[in-house]
Amino acid sequence: MGKKGKIAQVKSGLRMAAAILIFVAVGGLFVAGVNFAFFPTEHPRILGWVFLIISTPIMVLEMNRWVRVFPGLLAYAVLNGIIVLSTGHALGKPSVTLPWLPMLGVTSFYAVSAALSLRFKGRKLNWVDRIAVLAYVFILVWLWVSAPSVPTRLRPLDYLGIGSGIGCLLFAWVYDRIQSHRAHGSRRRVTPGTAGVSQVSSG
Repeated sequence: MGKKGKIAQVKSGLRMAAAILIFVAVGGLFVAGVNFAFFPTEHPRILGWVFLIISTPIMVLEMNRWVRVFPGLLAYAVLNGIIVLSTGHALGKPSVTLPWLPMLGVTSFYAVSAALSLRFKGRKLNWVDRIAVLAYVFILVWLWVSAPSVPTRLRPLDYLGIGSGIGCLLFAWVYDRIQSHRAHGSRRRVTPGTAGVSQVSSG
């Protein structure tokens, strides 16, 4: 490999590292914004809204990039849930016992979400996808921030969040299927006419 090739690799690695740092920073701002703006903390609520105003537009504009890793992050959460279910305690905290039923519900939520989010990989998001993903992320962060340190059961808020989150991704999936069906139907209607014109022209 020549010197130019090594320089290109270094530049590519630096760009990837910078993208990861930006992703983590924006995600941290969004989480902090939800926490400060909607939950009582020692920080002023206005600071939370400032964080949300900064982070939300960036997340929407760059969604086509970071959504590619979204299924992987959810799959990682599923793996953690399976480990917790098999051991019965929190990760890295053997003294903290977690009940089986709430963890099964949370793990199932992540598993369904990961399956529904796979369709976002390798495609350009439409406006319905963007709204659905942003709403899902907001709901997910809301559940994280509001969750007790040791969950003993699923609260009504958890059921509402789980249902709403899956509903957002499911709505985007159904919308995409409807649009694909309409596009397929339009192509089927156009094709016979095109074939007929070709036959008349050849005759």
